[in-house]
Amino acid sequence: MIQKSLKKYTELVKILVIPDIDEICYGREVGYEIRKIDLDDKTEKISGTLTRLKNPPTQKIVWLTGQSGAGKTTLAQALQKKIGGVILDGDEMRETISKELGFSKEDRETHNLRVARLAQTLAKKNIVIVSVIAPFQDAREKIDKLIKPIWVYVKRKLPKDPNKPYQEPKKPDIRVESDKQSTTEQVEAILVSINKINH
Repeated sequence: MIQKSLKKYTELVKILVIPDIDEICYGREVGYEIRKIDLDDKTEKISGTLTRLKNPPTQKIVWLTGQSGAGKTTLAQALQKKIGGVILDGDEMRETISKELGFSKEDRETHNLRVARLAQTLAKKNIVIVSVIAPFQDAREKIDKLIKPIWVYVKRKLPKDPNKPYQEPKKPDIRVESDKQSTTEQVEAILVSINKINH
């Protein structure tokens, strides 16, 4: 299932990030190959390739967690415009790599870990922005052991729904409040914090 989703996201990766640095070659054999593309000097300067090669981020996975309706998808799209990369959206992931799963605690954890493994693979060459609820602390701890993402808690006051449980993160790396901050303010706060974490 991970490989199936990778094949789908290859198109996004090519368009959003890789053309100016790398390309993903998906063939008949198991797995795939990532290789550097040779560009002329003019293209490298226009694309910002040289800048990114000199200043690669040390942590490449940003995971937006928060209740359903907190504004994670909107924030992920705005953040992508600033730092590039690939977005792994919760709804899309459900329709691809976790289509057979339900919403029990166990299924949610399985889904979260599948997304984490996909993010881990994509992060070998790209920034990955994950917009997936990850509602339970113990599942987030397992994700931490696997990929150690930068956790962004998107907080928003919403009515409690017993069918949509959510445990507030104990110590997120970054916290923003979507009902108090504009999307632009949230993005700027995240960028400042990421810069501190990576340096």
